[in-house]
Amino acid sequence: MSHLALELMLWMLFAFFIGCIIGCILHRLFGYGAVASRPSDAEMEKPAAAAAIELPANGEVEAPQPESAPAMPTEQPVPLAGKPERSKGKAATIAEPPAPAGKTARPKGIAAARSGKADNLQRISGVGPKNEKTLHRLGFFHFDQIAAWTSEEIAWVDDHLKFNGRILREEWTSQARLLADGKEDEFRKLYGTGGLRNKKGEAESGTRTRKS
Repeated sequence: MSHLALELMLWMLFAFFIGCIIGCILHRLFGYGAVASRPSDAEMEKPAAAAAIELPANGEVEAPQPESAPAMPTEQPVPLAGKPERSKGKAATIAEPPAPAGKTARPKGIAAARSGKADNLQRISGVGPKNEKTLHRLGFFHFDQIAAWTSEEIAWVDDHLKFNGRILREEWTSQARLLADGKEDEFRKLYGTGGLRNKKGEAESGTRTRKS
């Protein structure tokens, strides 16, 4: 039994060597056929020709420029009437039309009350605690400031406070002028106690604030 096994191993070893020999022969016969064909002389010259082109410093190759033709005179565009000409190198700017006169203009306020003491704006009929704080935020602390409002400035404040004409109806500027000038008797006659109440806690009305 051992004799048969040894004989089988010898045959297998013999077959292995025969296979190696046949493989070497086939490799020599057909292995070099897979090698890529040698490039032609023309293809070998292409890289040399490409290398002869000198690249600029920035790495960009400029295309060959055609021969310049004689410059033809060009017609200058005629600016249309009513349109501003565009300046060279700058974007054209069209001035905004001024705001229509007689509309609204914000009156100039001040940062704080003079001498650190504001007038009691609640004396004006129609100015309560809330409106007084709003006027302070807008920079109005004194009667003479309100008395100096123009019709455009009155319109701006009225629109800002959403009063729908209340400042004109209640005559804030007229009240403020009398109070700024110290005309207390005339103020009481026309506007009573204004936005305040008397010692009895009653609101007195004048000829301009009396309801019919």
